[in-house]
Amino acid sequence: MRTIRNTMGMRKLTGFAPALAVLTALAVMLVCLMAAIAQAGEVKASWRIAVRPAAVVEGDVVRLGDIASVVGKLSAPHWQTLAATELWRAPATPGEQTSIPREKLNELLAYYLEDLAQLCIVPGRLVVQRGGSLVQRDRIVSMIVETLTPQMRNMPGENSLRDFRLPEYVFLGDSQNYLECEVSGEFAPGRLSLLIREVGPEGGVRRKFTGTAFLDSWRTVACAQRPLNMRETLTPDAVSFERKNVAYLRGEVWDGRTFGMRVMRTVGAGQVIYADILDDVPLISRGDKVSLVYEGQHIQLAVLARAMEDGRFGESIVVRNLQSNRDVSGTVRDGSTVVVR
Repeated sequence: MRTIRNTMGMRKLTGFAPALAVLTALAVMLVCLMAAIAQAGEVKASWRIAVRPAAVVEGDVVRLGDIASVVGKLSAPHWQTLAATELWRAPATPGEQTSIPREKLNELLAYYLEDLAQLCIVPGRLVVQRGGSLVQRDRIVSMIVETLTPQMRNMPGENSLRDFRLPEYVFLGDSQNYLECEVSGEFAPGRLSLLIREVGPEGGVRRKFTGTAFLDSWRTVACAQRPLNMRETLTPDAVSFERKNVAYLRGEVWDGRTFGMRVMRTVGAGQVIYADILDDVPLISRGDKVSLVYEGQHIQLAVLARAMEDGRFGESIVVRNLQSNRDVSGTVRDGSTVVVR
């Protein structure tokens, strides 16, 4: 066996040998596998060794099974043999990490696995931690969904989470530690800010990190059945109800039940009717002909006028005297009368 040092100053380790009979069986299997690769001259095997981007090791030495798994058709006994292959030394102390870039990792695998390294699928970087535990992204997602589901059930409509922006993995400092999360800010449809904590077995927070998720909420909302013109009064025949994802809506949607209002800007067919574009129908609308009443101490005079702006009861609006063609301000008394005192 070679004893030359690799580029990380590591030797092939020989101090962890199993019993001689087991070692002989393992060696035979390895030799057969390596011979098959060498004879092929190129990679033609029906399986590969997928190296993970992160791993936790418990002992003093990293083994192939600690950092990789088999993909494809390879018998369990053969993989158990390969998985037991000793590689380089693990980080020295609990919680310590070693980060190995792809180029260096390829060199190490070629040194320790020789021809079998051709079958390795290598990530851009491998991070190895001594002790603790590793939480993969899919487990973090499951934890977030489980935590937020009760809140989603209390919301109207059909609600679901997607587009999680999270780390691919998280190292925990102790195998008894766990993760918990909460929403930072308002819990509402759209992009949610998440605060995730690593918690020790006694409940103390070890560290924090953030992430996001998108909350979809499909609801049936009021929309325009046909194009609605500015200042048009809403009537039931002008309204339809459609299923929309309110995460993409810009504000509060009209409830679809309170009529007697008008739209203050045009609304296209199928578009959502928002509450903030609705206004009460005024007693007098711009362009209406009204009775302009001049009330003095001893005299009252009424002339025909045209409203130049909308007005509700008691509001002051500008009207145009159709006899003199002059604009004056008066107070709305009812739906057809403006009074000037």
